[in-house]
Amino acid sequence: MSRDLSSKKQNNNTPIFGRKMQMKIGVLFVGIILILFALCIKILYINSTKGQDYTVKVLSQQNYSSTVIPFKRGDILDRNGGTLATSVKVYNLILDPKVMLSDKKYLDPTIEALTGCFGYDENELRTLISENSSKSYLVYEKKLSYDDIESFVNIMNDTENNPNIKGVWFETEYERKYPYSSLACHVLGFTSSGNVGTWGIEEYYDSYLDGVDGREYGYVNNDNIMEKITKASKDGNNVVSTIDLNLQTIVEKYIAQWKTEYNPENIGVILMNPQNGEIYAMASDVTYDLNNPRDISAYYTAEEIAAMNDEQTLEAMNQMWRNYCLSDSFEPGSTFKPFTVAAALEEGIIKEDQTFVCDGSESVGGWTIGCHKRTGHGTINVRQAVAYSCNDALMQIGSAMGVNLFANYQSRFNFGQKTGIDLPGEASCAGLLYTADNMKPVDLAVCSFGQSFNVTMVQLAAGFCSLINGGYYYQPHVVKEIVNTQGGIIEEVGSEPVKQTVTQSTSDIVKDGMVECVESGTGKKAAIQGYIIGGKTGTAQKLPREEEKYILSFIGFAGYENPELVCYVVVDNAATDNQASYITTTLFNSIMSEALPYLNIFPDAQTDGNDAASNPDGTENNNNVTDNPAGDENGEQAMTNIPTDLNDAAGQEAN
Repeated sequence: MSRDLSSKKQNNNTPIFGRKMQMKIGVLFVGIILILFALCIKILYINSTKGQDYTVKVLSQQNYSSTVIPFKRGDILDRNGGTLATSVKVYNLILDPKVMLSDKKYLDPTIEALTGCFGYDENELRTLISENSSKSYLVYEKKLSYDDIESFVNIMNDTENNPNIKGVWFETEYERKYPYSSLACHVLGFTSSGNVGTWGIEEYYDSYLDGVDGREYGYVNNDNIMEKITKASKDGNNVVSTIDLNLQTIVEKYIAQWKTEYNPENIGVILMNPQNGEIYAMASDVTYDLNNPRDISAYYTAEEIAAMNDEQTLEAMNQMWRNYCLSDSFEPGSTFKPFTVAAALEEGIIKEDQTFVCDGSESVGGWTIGCHKRTGHGTINVRQAVAYSCNDALMQIGSAMGVNLFANYQSRFNFGQKTGIDLPGEASCAGLLYTADNMKPVDLAVCSFGQSFNVTMVQLAAGFCSLINGGYYYQPHVVKEIVNTQGGIIEEVGSEPVKQTVTQSTSDIVKDGMVECVESGTGKKAAIQGYIIGGKTGTAQKLPREEEKYILSFIGFAGYENPELVCYVVVDNAATDNQASYITTTLFNSIMSEALPYLNIFPDAQTDGNDAASNPDGTENNNNVTDNPAGDENGEQAMTNIPTDLNDAAGQEAN
């Protein structure tokens, strides 16, 4: 008996499962966990990729409804509050064949109302409804205005007289609209499907302009009552640009006139505040309708468009959409001369009262490089070197600086680097400038007067502003601030100086030289009665040199004591007089003559209009590297026999 009890006691202490069984259970448990984990991952994946589709299927089988409440993309405003881009509510007409056919009394009055209000074809509607009898969601027409749907809505809502109109409802969304069509198109950009910003402010500030969709859920509870839950949408923020609607209109008006008169390859204009980097206007002569941005018919015939494949069509669109003022580069020509003079003054290489002897050319590295005035300017001072656009004097200054200092100041003025402007598509020209390591004496000579390296318009304009405002470099920008729908400021785009390029004294000397350029030098036709205008002309020969095509430019300012407005104009290869600076100086004059009074920039002093002329047609040309020691009296000798590396340094015009 005692032995049996002992045996039972021992059996009670024996584990129910053996070690092997425990291991099997453990493996099974881990396997189940892994399977559940994989299942969760799969469900999350399905929900993220096809969740909306399954939701619609489920709701179509139950007494549920789910409606998207779209957000309104933020507006883009001009600096004075004018609307440049906005989103307008539109309506999609949705048919629910399942409801219409759920009771025979619904179909006829509903179709009668649709045909009466919208003019739809009755037979087409009946066929469509019959073929989609199991569907609850069928988009019949998109982007109707409220005026289009108002009469039907009134009939449908009059349930007392029209109780059987069922199975039709309207889904709301927003359509992007640009009230001024093509105005400032390259600054604004446009939106693609799904509120995706493309080019311009629309792309750069897309995350601010975008909002978040809301949703309204409805379901029938146990008491047969429709319960609704609404998650409100969040509208996008508004962007206040620095663009002035009126100034942009003025600029584009004169660009169109000059395009008609001179038929150049391109024209670019920038209006900018030199005291804070704000851009008031930016435009080129290639424009497009922001409300129909894929229409290239203005630049190609119907036959040409039909012959294009998809890749060619996209390339044509991109060429139309690109912003010439910041995406294309070119040799600056004489507009760069004030920068060379400023750098030499700042480093004490030259003095304010220093003089130079211009005899019409300089011999550098075995090459004779001519001044545009082949007979020479004689003895001139620093201001006159700028005013008369003297290549000879500039080459002497560049030689005194040396390659290291010259390259250093190119970088200081931000050439060869992006300015950081708040627009997509900016070129840097990093590979289109010499460095101190590869710049030879002859390279330095031609670079000193703005040849054999490339810049963009926005690079030169931003650097120029620092030359005349006391030396403060501001990052150019096209947006002032971001505001919410209640008008509260979310973010301000800073206008603090990024760096100092030169001192006030250097700025004053260079500024005086550019005033003299307009009063008695190559920029006379830029003069505006009553204002002290300063500026610099530029003529740069394009590659290949033998084609003798030129980029003409003029950059100038108004507000002598405290510069208030900079205007930079570029005309690329005018069909006639393609070396004459009056083409750009008169364009500058026309724009500024309207812009200055509009901005309440008052006259400085009475002037005589700066008529006269030792150089009456304003012609200048910096491209006189030649093996002809006597030079060309007309100043139009092309760069035909030049070292290969000069061409290589400039490269082709950036696209």
